[in-house]
Amino acid sequence: MSDQKNFQVRTALPDARYRYQNCTRWCYITFLDFHRCTRLLGEGNPACEEFAKIYKSICPNSWVSKWEDQMADGTFPVDLPEKEEDCNK
Repeated sequence: MSDQKNFQVRTALPDARYRYQNCTRWCYITFLDFHRCTRLLGEGNPACEEFAKIYKSICPNSWVSKWEDQMADGTFPVDLPEKEEDCNK
């Protein structure tokens, strides 16, 4: 039993803007914010990872996979910014 590790499971904190509403909009907006952030600041940016943690904890997996498929096919209904080569130039 001494080999057990203590870890804390955390999920997204509530957003005051969506407190008394269905969380669908929060899910969608956070998914978009993550992809905008990664395109502008690059993959693995800590600021973008916060968006990823939120949308992965509140969005149904089927929605996320559908949106990612649409992005790959070029049929996603939102125009996202082009990927930047390096934001530190």
